[in-house]
Amino acid sequence: MGKLNKFESVDVTASLEAIMKQNTAFYQSDFDIDKEIIKRAAESPNAGDKMLLWFSRPSGTCCIKERDAFLKDTREHNTWKFYGEQTRDRVLAYAVELTGIQDGKITGNLYELDYQQHYKHVTEQALPADNYMLIYEHGEREQPAARPFDASPNPQLGKFERFEAIPNDPEALQSLLREERRSREQSAVPGDLETHTAALRDGLIETEARRIVGKMKELSDPNSPDKSHFMVELSPYFTQIATTKDTDRLFSMLPYKTLSFSQIKDRHGTYALIGKDENRDRLIKKPRPSVRAQLAQDKKRTAPKKTAAKKKDHGLEV
Repeated sequence: MGKLNKFESVDVTASLEAIMKQNTAFYQSDFDIDKEIIKRAAESPNAGDKMLLWFSRPSGTCCIKERDAFLKDTREHNTWKFYGEQTRDRVLAYAVELTGIQDGKITGNLYELDYQQHYKHVTEQALPADNYMLIYEHGEREQPAARPFDASPNPQLGKFERFEAIPNDPEALQSLLREERRSREQSAVPGDLETHTAALRDGLIETEARRIVGKMKELSDPNSPDKSHFMVELSPYFTQIATTKDTDRLFSMLPYKTLSFSQIKDRHGTYALIGKDENRDRLIKKPRPSVRAQLAQDKKRTAPKKTAAKKKDHGLEV
C-alpha cells in the first residue's frame, strides 16, 4: 500500500457508510451499532473518547476507542487484531477523529490505515491493563480485570452503566496515543473521498478477477457437471454487493475467449465457466477504471488551485 489518505472535515457516518458499501457484503446492520458508538463519542465531554478505530470486512464492521485497542487482553484489542491473525479477509481500516456536530451531522477527519501493518503495530505496542473501572449511575469502583463481574446494580452506586480497562501506566498510554496522532498526521496525504470509494470499488472487482484466474489455474480437470468446462464460483461476497456494471467489468477483465457466467442446476451461486480446451495460463486483462472513478479524477484535476495568501510585510522602512 502506498501513501495513505486523510479525509478532513467530512460527515463521518455518511463517509464510513460509503466505504462500507464497497466491502461489507453481509451483516451491514453492524454499522447501526457503529453509528451509536460514534454518536455517544461525539457527545462525550471526554476528548479521549473522540479518537476511534473503525474497520469494514466482508461480513461486518467494527468501531472501538483507539485507547482500548492499545490495552492488552481487552475485547477491543483482541477484536482489532483477530481478523489479521485468523482470517484472510479484505479489511478496510480507518482512524476516526471526531471534531464536532454541525446541523445534526457528526463531523471529523478520517485517516486511512494499512490494516495488515496496523494490527501488528497494535499487537507490538499494546500496554498492560490489569484493572477495570466499573462505572455506575452514582459513582465507580475499580477491580482486577481477572475477577468476574456482571451488570447488576450496586446497592450504593446504583445502576451499572459500563466498564473501562485501566492502563497500568496511564501516562505511557497517553504518550503512545499522542505519537499515533502525530505519526498519522505527518504521513497521510489529503484525499478526495469520492475518488477513494471509486478506487475501492475498482479494487473489489480486480481482486475478484485475480481470484477467479488463480482458481482456474488450480483446477486439474474440467469440473462442470458434464465435464465439458472448467468452472469457478463467483464469490458470494462479490455478488452480494456488485452491480450489473460491476459484473460486466469483471467479465471484461477475465482473459478467456469461451467465458460465460451462468448458474448451475441444483447448485447455489453464479459460476464463471470456460471451455475445457481454453488456455488457463493467463493473467487478467488490464483493469478498466469505472466511469465514476474517471469523473472523480477529472473533477480533482480541474478543481481550481488555491492561491497563496498574501503575507504582510512587517519590516521597518529605513
